[in-house]
Amino acid sequence: MTQIKSSRRNFLKASATLVAVAAPFSAYAAEKPKYDEEVDVIVVGSGVSGTIAAIAAAEKGSKVLLIDKMSRLGGTSRISGLNFACVGSPLQKQKGVQDTPEKLASDMYKVSGNMGDYEKALEMAKNTGRAEKFMTERGVKWDGRLLKLGGHSEPRVLVSVGDGAGLLNALWTHMKTLKNLETRLHTKADEIILDKDGKVEGLEVRQDYYFDTPETDDLQNKTGIKKSIRAKQGVIFATGGYSRDKAFRSIEVPFLAGVATTTNPGATSGALKTMVRAGAQPMHLSLFRFAYPLPTEDMIWGVIVDPATGKRFMSEGATRNALAQTVLLRRMQNGDKKPFIIYDEKSLAKFHNLNRVQRSLNGLNGIDGTMTKFNSVEEAAKAFGADPAIVKNTVDAYNKAIKEGKDPEFNKPLERSGRKVEPLDFSAGVYAMPVNPRLNYTPGGIRTDLKARALSMETGKPIEGLFVVGEASGGLHGQERMTGCSMPECAVFGLIAGETVADRPKQ
Repeated sequence: MTQIKSSRRNFLKASATLVAVAAPFSAYAAEKPKYDEEVDVIVVGSGVSGTIAAIAAAEKGSKVLLIDKMSRLGGTSRISGLNFACVGSPLQKQKGVQDTPEKLASDMYKVSGNMGDYEKALEMAKNTGRAEKFMTERGVKWDGRLLKLGGHSEPRVLVSVGDGAGLLNALWTHMKTLKNLETRLHTKADEIILDKDGKVEGLEVRQDYYFDTPETDDLQNKTGIKKSIRAKQGVIFATGGYSRDKAFRSIEVPFLAGVATTTNPGATSGALKTMVRAGAQPMHLSLFRFAYPLPTEDMIWGVIVDPATGKRFMSEGATRNALAQTVLLRRMQNGDKKPFIIYDEKSLAKFHNLNRVQRSLNGLNGIDGTMTKFNSVEEAAKAFGADPAIVKNTVDAYNKAIKEGKDPEFNKPLERSGRKVEPLDFSAGVYAMPVNPRLNYTPGGIRTDLKARALSMETGKPIEGLFVVGEASGGLHGQERMTGCSMPECAVFGLIAGETVADRPKQ
């Protein structure tokens, strides 16, 4: 019997050296662990992927324990928009959209910087319709829109009523009807227990665990009572990413150390390290994906201004990572002054997520997420520390160019999702807010196969009984995750993992 244990001091600080760490962390236990309890399946993490995995396994008859280290369910999914790219949805069929899984997979690969996994994207795309049906039948509602967002070749993106919280609340309501599914909060997964053949046998956890602070919790928090739980069919990690872990995320990408994030405070690297200690292979830890208080796709309707110069410095229609890197570079050059974006009332109406606009206007959209209404461009410029006259000239020149149907400075596209970019009309007021990229998604994680099984760093084969889903897995999206594709990854592979683990014989 092998019980994986290690001091966190031994976790190496870069993925380039991680390939050598799996075997040294293994140590043979002197005797067989005494389990405090037994279940069929343990799911670690309660966001979309974990919730769907737990439901799927329970509905196939497995006794499921869903644990989360935090004080409430939902993780980052609970505070996310969760736009859902779906091929073959009832809404697509109703509107006569001719779409295929191959189109979605190709769209994803195009934006991945040739680093995405086309085969896995295709598997995801083929199952999006099935995942939509699964969620709809369990109470999830969609708001009736079918969006063609940035990078998508067809209108295919669905929006859940109530965003992430609404979607999860529907699933949790259904989950309460499953008598063989238990949820347990304040329970942290510490170590994966393997048998002598390297198969997952259970999990060492700490119950009554109270999360402290993102920066030091994995290293210093000793709260909780240790328990060993046997998982007769397997363990599913749905623990999300590590956006909150500044020390870990900046090892390979130093400029990420100071970037803000609004993800769940529990989004640290502890679960990733736990899986690596059990022999799982991490990948793409040097990649990153930024988000903004407002959808990146809707930056295109406004004008982004550098407060140091009062001028534009990039295309507002750039991809999210290009936009983020350009903004961060500009801040490095201008004394760390945050650029700001200017809209008019008409452009706000073009946003594909009006809920986020309303939250920003009400001051409820997190770090640098508040949008303010001003009487004039000059008043807005002054509020953001820019020269009012220069900003006014910048906006006037922009409006003149857009009226002529061009953007000679930055070649900004003048159409998106069937809507045209128009000159800004400030007769009803000026709306402005900072443009501050947030690190709200980490593409790096554990390498998995098409069944969501974790792959061994040593052999490249599945670690029997260990599944990883959602943002905790890596490799699907490459350098840039396409908008609306996190939710289908979570839903599809959560569903696949739940079904697959429930089909495993009980050990």
